[in-house]
Amino acid sequence: MHSRVPAYFIRGFFILSTVFFTSQTLKAQTVLSSSNKKAVAAYEKGLSALQNRKIDEAFSEFEEAIEKDDLFAEPYFQLGKLYEQSRQFGNAILNYEKAINAKENSSVKEMASQQVGLLYLKKGEYESALVNLERGKPSVTASNAKRYQLRLDNCKFALETLKTPLVINPVELPDQINAFKSQYFPALTADREKLIYTGQDPETGDENLYISDFKEGNWSAPQSLSDKINSTQNEGTASISADGRILVFTSCNGRKSFGSCDLFISFKQGTEWSNPQNLGSNINSPEWDSQPSLSADGRTLYFVSDRQGGLGKRDIWVSKSDSTGQWSKAKNLGNIINTYEDDLSPFIHANGKTLFFSSEGHIGMGGLDLYFSENLGTDTWKKPENLGYPINTHEDQVALFITADGKKGYYSVEKEQNNKRRAAKLVEIDLPEVLQNKFKRTFYLKGNVSDALTKQKIKADIELINLKTNELIGKFSSDPQSGNYISVLTNGGEYGVFVSKAGYFFKSLNFDFSQQNAKDKILDIQLEPIQKNAHEVLNNIFFDSGKWDIKPESVSELDKLIKLLKANSSISVEISGHTDDVGKEADNLALSKKRAQSVVDYLAKNGVNIAKIKIEGYGKSRPIAENTSEENRKLNRRIEIKFF
Repeated sequence: MHSRVPAYFIRGFFILSTVFFTSQTLKAQTVLSSSNKKAVAAYEKGLSALQNRKIDEAFSEFEEAIEKDDLFAEPYFQLGKLYEQSRQFGNAILNYEKAINAKENSSVKEMASQQVGLLYLKKGEYESALVNLERGKPSVTASNAKRYQLRLDNCKFALETLKTPLVINPVELPDQINAFKSQYFPALTADREKLIYTGQDPETGDENLYISDFKEGNWSAPQSLSDKINSTQNEGTASISADGRILVFTSCNGRKSFGSCDLFISFKQGTEWSNPQNLGSNINSPEWDSQPSLSADGRTLYFVSDRQGGLGKRDIWVSKSDSTGQWSKAKNLGNIINTYEDDLSPFIHANGKTLFFSSEGHIGMGGLDLYFSENLGTDTWKKPENLGYPINTHEDQVALFITADGKKGYYSVEKEQNNKRRAAKLVEIDLPEVLQNKFKRTFYLKGNVSDALTKQKIKADIELINLKTNELIGKFSSDPQSGNYISVLTNGGEYGVFVSKAGYFFKSLNFDFSQQNAKDKILDIQLEPIQKNAHEVLNNIFFDSGKWDIKPESVSELDKLIKLLKANSSISVEISGHTDDVGKEADNLALSKKRAQSVVDYLAKNGVNIAKIKIEGYGKSRPIAENTSEENRKLNRRIEIKFF
């Protein structure tokens, strides 16, 4: 399965095809750096063996040519290519450098310089890489000029970036998490209490999705996410909505699909996941589709595909879900993000604006680096910015996840040791403040919804509204079994929270979420069934001090009240005003009734039959909190509704 993209898979075919292409090219050349007939004969036998893919024979013949003439540059070059193909990079560099130094004007001097420069770039030896790449410039072809310039730019960028390293304090996650042959593509819920990732079985190589819970400061041993999701085939590279109830993942070859790897979706109720469904032809193609990233609200999906119509090898694409759950035709994210090389592992932050991704086509440290970009509006992205060293190094970095609060990052590290690649491990880092300040962090709102009388957990619709603009920020629902909900919040002044369910009076709350008050919030909500003597505070109806004119930020609340009363037109209600104990009793009594009257006037103007509405003003006589603080007085200054 190609749910992750190791370096050897990305580049293996390129290296192999280059070996044989070079052998054909050099065989056609008549001018070699040796006049020793036996050496040339052995060299040509080596090229023929290479053409017939007899690698061991090719090795022997090239070595024989060098024994006959130890200054014969071309066989050194071919040995360098063969060692590079087999990932013996030390031997590859040794032979390339012998090809460079063998004869002053050999046919392979510049090509060997390019190849050894590229290997030094892969090793992170940027000064040596830059020297050799510049020395190899005469051999650069028009078709390779763009890639060559990127390598030069990478060397220069890396040398400069190394001067100002970031402090990230990388720590491998505990052994119970890193328990598999390899583990990668981590994803967390907004409250940072659940971790979902791909683990590869050490015996079978099968990839499955696992979940771990963060409890009392520790991660639990991972469990299979679900028998409905994991199978004997490969499942991996999952993304999850902020509330942990919508999952998109990759499945290859084991389910009904459009191609080799497709994206599937599953929904969670209580503790159970639904049977996965293919996301359909608007998202999946006959080609490879993988590496999803789901927005916090579960309505926008970023993913990677090598389908036709892309800009490079593998590109990042996007699709959006409408109110009916239908996904739009996937669109290429465009040439600000995508390049002619691989662009992979998108991650859309919980703020819905900042996209992190991996690319080898933007200027970086070499190979696959991590970048981020900001969405500036419809189909428009800011120029990507490299995340810097040591988040990025000369090795490949993929699949970064940043927590909603922007403080922590998670990704897999796969280091090369003794020319062998070890298992990928999940790592946690502290995201430097200099990076945190470059994108908008978010926080979570979570809790559960229940019946105020029976305490039974219920499913309810929840809306987040910016009270200043009356803009709908988010719409979601609580889980029908657990009553739980989670949503993300960004800095933005005052929010209104409206919770509603048929047969219940809606609940309205508000809180200040400006910069100085931004923090995670927990709100457990009880809904009152609509019945005689049931009453509720209308928390989002606002007046200026001493006045009864309704403020504009009250509109959302009043509109919901209108819908409720029209849906329950046979029930009589009382709209009452209340004040704190500041001021004269008579003034407070009059003010409270005028405010109640203003509410009823608004209802009447908007089509509500007010014949069954009673208006009352109680002044300070019915406090719900002691008038001992400004916070309590604020609670007492209110509008209430009561059914009778």
